[in-house]
Amino acid sequence: MNIQALEQARNAYRTGDFASAAQLFAAVKDPSELAGEADHLRGNSLMRLGRYAEAVEAYGAALQDGAYGKRGALLTNQGKALVASGDIRSAVSAFSAATQDASYATPYKAYLGLGDALKKLGNLTEAGVAYRQAAIDGANPAPAGALANLGDCFVALQRPEDAIESYRTALDFAGPRDDTRAISAGLGQAYVAANRFSDAVDAFGTATVDGIYQLTPEQADAYERARDTLSASSAMVATTNAYSTDIDPLDPLGQSGSFMPDPSDTGFFTLSEQEMVQQDRVETKVRRKRRHTGLKVFIALLVVLLIAGGGAAFAYTRGFGFPSQQDVLTGLFQAATDGSDASEYLASGLDESQKSIITASIPLDATPTIEGMDAGMSEATATVKVALKNGGDMTYEVGFVREGLGWAVSSVSTDFNTETSTD
Repeated sequence: MNIQALEQARNAYRTGDFASAAQLFAAVKDPSELAGEADHLRGNSLMRLGRYAEAVEAYGAALQDGAYGKRGALLTNQGKALVASGDIRSAVSAFSAATQDASYATPYKAYLGLGDALKKLGNLTEAGVAYRQAAIDGANPAPAGALANLGDCFVALQRPEDAIESYRTALDFAGPRDDTRAISAGLGQAYVAANRFSDAVDAFGTATVDGIYQLTPEQADAYERARDTLSASSAMVATTNAYSTDIDPLDPLGQSGSFMPDPSDTGFFTLSEQEMVQQDRVETKVRRKRRHTGLKVFIALLVVLLIAGGGAAFAYTRGFGFPSQQDVLTGLFQAATDGSDASEYLASGLDESQKSIITASIPLDATPTIEGMDAGMSEATATVKVALKNGGDMTYEVGFVREGLGWAVSSVSTDFNTETSTD
């Protein structure tokens, strides 16, 4: 490795000269050498230059250097590059693999990327689970963004009440860098979906009060609907009141005056002004405490909501899970190639001998793709096409078992009855 060129590349990177840095990092080593740092920073430089396909290759080269580590960060960056280049499905695999790196200090970044990619693919329930993981990650300094995205998923899943709680919690945890106007606009849209039009008008008003935030077409339509509905309601009330006679507001039925507060019951007339202020403060604190019991408790409940919803329950019984069968399979093949521990991808009921046999049967540097699936609620069998490193492909039959919300591999066998082809 050319140490002098490496230092020049580092200096160019530090000063923001990413074009020079990308060239210099590429020149510091021979093609046969492994240099994780050089390829990592080369990938970052190429991302800044908008050369996303080349960045994907650079991060892939860095991942080959097992001594360099930083697997989670590299896979997350590679996932972002894949999204930018339009390969969303491969990005999902990269982000999913990044979340499996126990040494990754900031997994919330991978979960955020995974949520965005899954949402682009229309997998809203799984995207919501990913955003939830990002929100509860203790390393995440700004969980409000993940919570707002979770609210977006609930709106799209036609679950407005869950969306309302997500947005409100996002506002509670919003920091200086969070766009509270956008969160309030999302909250307004959720209120309209829940037919809470007065609350919706208030939320949209908060979002647009400074004239900076521009509502999306969907939000603008929802805002107009809320105002029209309230205007119509006000007109009906005005028409009704036009026929009213003089009524004592404290005795609207003209009978006993029972609607007037009784001093012996409420203390309303005996409290001093200072006592009333103090009581109001206490009641405000109680209301806040009841409304928001903390981010982790709230979000922990949301995952139950995600699974308990009708659509999610249907998906669960049809074999969907997180991580999915494809995610687990990709992670297993990558672990076999890296020589790392593959236990997290294998069924817990397998003994060490069975796990070793499965791992040994997996070709190195191969890419698995599920082509057929017979999935139930607790077990699944998949036909998997494996693209080999040196060309050609093989077909495997892979068994999966449900473990928690996700899946684990229980068996891998070669399917000799399926024809394979080579280029």
